Amino acid sequence: MENRRRNLLAVLAASLSLALCAACDKTSPVAPSGTLITISANPDRIPSDGSAEIRVVALRPNGTPVSRGTLIRLTTTLGTIPPSVGVDERGEALAMLQADGQFGVATVSANTGGSDTATIDVQLGLSPASVTVQVTPNSVPETGGEADLLAIVRDDRGQPLDKAEVNFRTEIGTLDSGGTLTSTGADGTASDRLIVTSGDLDTVSGDSFQVGVDVGSGGGQLVTTNVSVAIQRLPRADFTFNTRNLLVAFEDTTDGRTTSWLWTFGDGNTSTRQNPTHTYDEPGTYAVTFRATNSLGSDEVTKFVQVTGQ
Repeated sequence: MENRRRNLLAVLAASLSLALCAACDKTSPVAPSGTLITISANPDRIPSDGSAEIRVVALRPNGTPVSRGTLIRLTTTLGTIPPSVGVDERGEALAMLQADGQFGVATVSANTGGSDTATIDVQLGLSPASVTVQVTPNSVPETGGEADLLAIVRDDRGQPLDKAEVNFRTEIGTLDSGGTLTSTGADGTASDRLIVTSGDLDTVSGDSFQVGVDVGSGGGQLVTTNVSVAIQRLPRADFTFNTRNLLVAFEDTTDGRTTSWLWTFGDGNTSTRQNPTHTYDEPGTYAVTFRATNSLGSDEVTKFVQVTGQ
């Protein structure tokens, strides 16, 4: 009985020894003291839902790669990354840093236990630094019209910013977006369309109105810009005059942009200058008609000019 017990214990001991040896065979190699670690990230700036490849290289003090399977321990202050990864025959290990919606700088650290810790910073979440807006066409007739709006968003390196939240706004009229947020594409652009009616434009006292774009990010940054849209108005013809003896100086005071002018002085003479002078042959009262014209049409006004000759 005692012999059987001893034999059983011997078998158990041998089995345990074999198991321990097998476990030893599966244990990862250990990097030697003084191992040199280098770390890099590609890219080093990613969107708040993007990822970056982290590359770690471990070399022995003599410059040769550490043993295949040596574990690299990884940590990050933002986002997520595998806690460890084994190197290949070149001493190289790759891992993915995944952003998790946070904005900030992630400091990724790597070591082997036999090395100093190597770190690299990766920007998580890209913020807008500039936005420009293009309006096509850049003017609308006073009878109403449409214009296409294009916002171009760039980051602090001047690169197009993907998935930036853009809000188009306007002083008058309506937007296809209804003022809701739209996102930029990979080229950093977002678009909208503006529709204005004659009634909308009647509320504007000047010859232009403003449209704008606000761009925000999860990091709390807000970038904004405005641009003017001109109103193409029919001219409202008007003029003033000053008399001196038989000489009269006329000045165009038309409301609105004009491109051509026609003066009829009431004595059979005319002029196409904007601000002409005219000398009458004799005193009298003359009906002077002035017509102002632009691309939308023309308007004219008639005033009586009394010339005394004194």
